[in-house]
Amino acid sequence: MKGKYYKLPMDFSQLLQKKDVPAVNLEESVAQHIHLLITTVLGENKDDPQYGCQWWDSDFDIKASNNEVKEQIENAVKTAVSRYEKRLAQIRVVAAVNQEELLMTPARKMKKKIRVTVSGTLAKNNNPFQYTSYFYISPLSYD
Repeated sequence: MKGKYYKLPMDFSQLLQKKDVPAVNLEESVAQHIHLLITTVLGENKDDPQYGCQWWDSDFDIKASNNEVKEQIENAVKTAVSRYEKRLAQIRVVAAVNQEELLMTPARKMKKKIRVTVSGTLAKNNNPFQYTSYFYISPLSYD
C-alpha cells in the first residue's frame, strides 16, 4: 500500500493470519532502509546484485588507515543511499573510525568502531532527516 511503511523485520505470520502488521512513520522507514543498505554486502541480494555497500570487500584490510576506511565508508554509503533511497534528498554522509577494545569471551579484542551519520532532507515534506548508527568491523558486528 503506497504511503504506508512497515516495521522491519516483517512478521509474516501476522500477515498470513490477516492481522495488522506494525507500521512505522516515514523517518523510521528511511532509517530502517539505510541500516539495511549499510549492512548488506554487494551480491547478497540475488534480485539486485548492486544492492548494498561496496566497501565490505575491504572489511579485513588491515593495511588501510582509519582515514582510508573513513573515506571508503562515506563514499560507499553515499553511493548506495543516493541510488536506492529516493525518499531522501541532499544526502550527506559522515563516518568516524576509532579503535575500541571489546571484552569478548574469553579475551579482549581490538576492533574498529565505525559511526555513520546519514543526513539530508525528506523529499516528501522537506523535513530534515538524520540517521546515526555504529558497528564494528574486522569482522563485521553491530547493535
